[in-house]
Amino acid sequence: MRKPPKVVHPTKPNTGFQVTKPIDVPNTLPCKKLLLQHDFGSTSSQTGNHSSVTINYAPPNSSHCASTDFSKIVLEWNGACNWTQIDTVFGVWLGGVEILRSSPAQGVNTSVAWTASKDVTRYSSLLLKKEAQELIVSFRHPVSQDARVYHITMFILFYPTDNRKNNPPNNMIDLGFGSESKADLILPISGDLKSKDGFWFQIENSTNVKLASFEIPRNAYRAVLEVYVSAHNVDEAWYWNYPTEYYNIDHLDDEPGDGPFRDVVINLDDDRVGAIWPYPVIYDALDNIFNPVASTRSFDLPSYDFELTPFLGNLLDGGLHNFSFSIGNAINVWYVGANLHLWLDRKSQRTKGKLVSSFDQRLNFTSMLRMQVPLGESWIEAHRMTSSQGWVQSSYGNITTRVNQNLSYTNYVDQRLGAATVQQLILSNDSVSFATSDDDNRYSFESTKNFSLAMKQQILILEGKGNAIDTLDLTTGYVDKKTYKK
Repeated sequence: MRKPPKVVHPTKPNTGFQVTKPIDVPNTLPCKKLLLQHDFGSTSSQTGNHSSVTINYAPPNSSHCASTDFSKIVLEWNGACNWTQIDTVFGVWLGGVEILRSSPAQGVNTSVAWTASKDVTRYSSLLLKKEAQELIVSFRHPVSQDARVYHITMFILFYPTDNRKNNPPNNMIDLGFGSESKADLILPISGDLKSKDGFWFQIENSTNVKLASFEIPRNAYRAVLEVYVSAHNVDEAWYWNYPTEYYNIDHLDDEPGDGPFRDVVINLDDDRVGAIWPYPVIYDALDNIFNPVASTRSFDLPSYDFELTPFLGNLLDGGLHNFSFSIGNAINVWYVGANLHLWLDRKSQRTKGKLVSSFDQRLNFTSMLRMQVPLGESWIEAHRMTSSQGWVQSSYGNITTRVNQNLSYTNYVDQRLGAATVQQLILSNDSVSFATSDDDNRYSFESTKNFSLAMKQQILILEGKGNAIDTLDLTTGYVDKKTYKK
């Protein structure tokens, strides 16, 4: 009988890295705290394809840090693996709230090490909470890779406040708006770690709908839903899929199908609050595209925000409400989880509000398929718009909030003999504006995102040698521009 591979710590690993925008930190000396040192995959914490560890978390105190007034908090992790790993993803949760989702670096028949970091300042109310909390780190990977070990070290860096000023108008921050504002309370909208699926909701097809119940304090005056969503397993390369009818004609039953468009829809009770057309993260394991450079956002998988303040009037009744998540055209498997960020009125035990209007434009979807098997071309265009308006009465006065979301999508896939091409562009424009009853000014901020992908794979036959070279050209971009106006 074949013996299982011996588990050893990696020696002289390749170093993986991700090209990313540096985190803008204050010009102050950070207070660094070790969170975790753990080997995942070699301990009794492993169940099925999960490998998890739970530790007690406590924020820094005055004996550990000279200052406890922090303006920036950064999570940093170092990882290493003793062999090639495929389709692995891990997450970090604090108090049940997901603060990181990541894919490890990819080694090719060798060990690999990597370092990455994430700005986690938006989770300050959790990270600085005095009560004891559980920090959970969980790896999910195929069972066939159980013998492979991930050596993970995590730190958290607290940067004291400096005197630099580069903020939106002060009133925006005072009212909980703007990039410098942090929520007072964050509620997890997720599953149960003790279940087989863990905290993540698993969506395996377009008919799956995942539901989560929640209740909010009655003195909230602003709400933002943060959603993590990522594709894995069969649907990992969803952006390159042909429509199912193409594969049916060519009798390719083992191909994924369902086309290259994914529509992540979020409902709040009976209202659709928005949609996500996700950024196509290309994991390092896919066809060995990246080595040692990791693809954009693979070490720090993106999350997506929805301004829910116009809907607060429906949630302040002290009762249970529901979020539901579904993904149009999804196939096995997508992991979904969310966090509800709430701003609370400390001067009032109860706020009140009303949803004035809500508009959800029907999905405008156009597709064209030209086939001459095994050749084929596919074009897809899609557009969607949602808007809402509502008011909340609090100690800050009556705040009226307007929210608009515009989504645009184009995708072209061309399959030729010995070559395949995909070109995709996703544009997302989200705007939020608000005004108070005692202020004649209207404040607004806008987020414009641009997700672009161009990929061409070609097989070149070497004449007279009987060999072939598989080449791939790839260009990918992730742009997120935020502007503030008064």
